[in-house]
Amino acid sequence: MKIAHVVNVGFEAGGAERSVRLVSDGLRRRGHQVLVVATDHLLDDPAVSDREVFADVLVPAIRGGPAARVAGYFWHRPAYRRVTAALRSFRPDVVHLHTIGEFSPAVLSASAAYPRVLTVHGPEDWTGQLLSWNLRSRAEGRARLSTMDVARLAYLRFLQRPAYLRRLRTVDRILTPSRFLADAVRHDLPRTPIHVVPNGVPLPAASPVPDAPDALFVGRLEPVKGAHVLVAAFATVARRLPHARLTLAGDGAQRAALEKAVSEHGLADRVRFAGWLRGRELTEAYRAASVVAIPSVWPENFPTVALEALGVGRAVAATDVGGIPELVRAGHNGILVPPGEPRALADALTRLLGDPGLRRAMGARSAGLAACHRLGTFLDRLEQHYREVRA
Repeated sequence: MKIAHVVNVGFEAGGAERSVRLVSDGLRRRGHQVLVVATDHLLDDPAVSDREVFADVLVPAIRGGPAARVAGYFWHRPAYRRVTAALRSFRPDVVHLHTIGEFSPAVLSASAAYPRVLTVHGPEDWTGQLLSWNLRSRAEGRARLSTMDVARLAYLRFLQRPAYLRRLRTVDRILTPSRFLADAVRHDLPRTPIHVVPNGVPLPAASPVPDAPDALFVGRLEPVKGAHVLVAAFATVARRLPHARLTLAGDGAQRAALEKAVSEHGLADRVRFAGWLRGRELTEAYRAASVVAIPSVWPENFPTVALEALGVGRAVAATDVGGIPELVRAGHNGILVPPGEPRALADALTRLLGDPGLRRAMGARSAGLAACHRLGTFLDRLEQHYREVRA
């Protein structure tokens, strides 16, 4: 088949982009022809200058002053033209839409002539129940919305969201990695077929759980990922368990504040900032850890970190939000705590890091759950959906 993927960002900025790259590469290995269309959003950011672009076609991102950006997110004419031309040239059997906010609703009109599936990777500009998570104030963990975000929420609710929904109703089917997100989307698109298709990734082989009480966090150092909650919790863990250590693998706008907090807690010799790790380095970080922590405060859809923790066979201390409980089963392969509560997270980490037998038992159960999240199984499911919508 000829399959076109459309995604906001053309390099691995997060889980959605990584999934698109893995899927497109996997489909090519299976003999399919694949075209990846993305915008050049974030490509001018020096912080990501070392990231490899995997998109085949780049569309100019929405830019300009406030008025131009508001108009662009409502209808981005360059996206309509470039996507229309790319699809007309490629003539796909199926168009697989992913994150599309940087294209505006124009991408839905540009792709309307083809069979389409849409994977919802997380809160979008049209997901009513999750709309506020698109706001900067909420993402930065503020208790109250800024005046700008109050205005943006009204714009999303009364202009942007209706513009999307009117066009989304013509998509052949919606795919979501988690039941949580399927339930949220069903409120917006009650007549569109919605299927839960859990993500799959190349998983590291399970390895013995180390004796050392070492915890690992993998992700962006941003407020929504809860690294600040984890550092506060670990300050308590460190007093209870003198040999416990924490590694933060990732980077982001919150790093300086986190480094300051670690220093103020006197934890500089027990908390390591590893920066972004990839490939073998990341696999080795998972293998060196005895527990993986996922302290997210926002509704994670189906976090890749949890999948990788399952693959390597590690117990997980995580927050009970979004789709996380579909991967981390309380009392089975991990411990779930309320989001944003350092004391509860500290108790969970203390219990796991302080009990080698418990974390080995939970780690073994994680490894047992990993089999159904292999990349090959994921590709099989996607191919079946492509065949069905094409027919």
